[in-house]
Amino acid sequence: MWGVPRSELLGRQAQATTEFVYEDDRLVRTVTTWEPRWLPEDVSWAQAWRRWVAGKCPGCGLQLEETTAMKDGEPVHAYHVPDPARCYGCDAKLKDDEQRAKMPTVRPGALLRYVEQVS
Repeated sequence: MWGVPRSELLGRQAQATTEFVYEDDRLVRTVTTWEPRWLPEDVSWAQAWRRWVAGKCPGCGLQLEETTAMKDGEPVHAYHVPDPARCYGCDAKLKDDEQRAKMPTVRPGALLRYVEQVS
C-alpha cells in the first residue's frame, strides 16, 4: 500500500553489507550492498491486496466473489442493510454549506474547512 513494503510497515529495516577492498594494505574501494526493499513476501501481499481491491463491488464494497455466489439458482448468502448512522460532524458541515451558499461573495467550493468537536 502506498509504495511501502508490508515488512517495513511491520518494522523491518533493510540490512546492508559493506565489503572493504585493500591492495597493499591500502583501502582502494568499498562496496555496500543493500538487501532488496521489496521481499518476495511483500510482493505477494501487495498482489493479494490489489486483487482484493479489484474484487470489491462498487456499490456495496463487499467482495463480488461472495455477493454473486449462487447455488441451485439461489444466492448463497443473505444480506441486510442496517439503519444508517448520522455523522453529526458531516451534518454540521452540510448546515454550514447551506448557510454559506446564501452569501453572494462566498464560493463554498474554494473554502478549506475542517470539523471541530466542541464538547
